[in-house]
Amino acid sequence: MKVDNLTVKKFETRAEMGAVAAADITAAINTLLAKKTEINMIFAAAPSQNDVLQSLVESNVDWSRVNAFHMDEYIG
Repeated sequence: MKVDNLTVKKFETRAEMGAVAAADITAAINTLLAKKTEINMIFAAAPSQNDVLQSLVESNVDWSRVNAFHMDEYIG
C-alpha cells in the first residue's frame, strides 16, 4: 500500500520480511557492482536485522568485491 509517497509492505513473518529486504538490497548491490569494481556497504548489526543478514549471506552477490562495515550503536 502507499501512504503519501511511502510504499508500505506488510509480511506475515520476520523471515519473509528479511528475504524481501535482502532481495531488494541484493539488486541494489548488483546494480552498483555492474558499474564499479568494488563498493562499500554499511550494514546494521542489531538483532532486528538477523533475518535480512541471513538472507543476504545466501544471496547471489560477489562478496569479494564488497567492503562491508557494520554499524553498532549500542550504548552502555
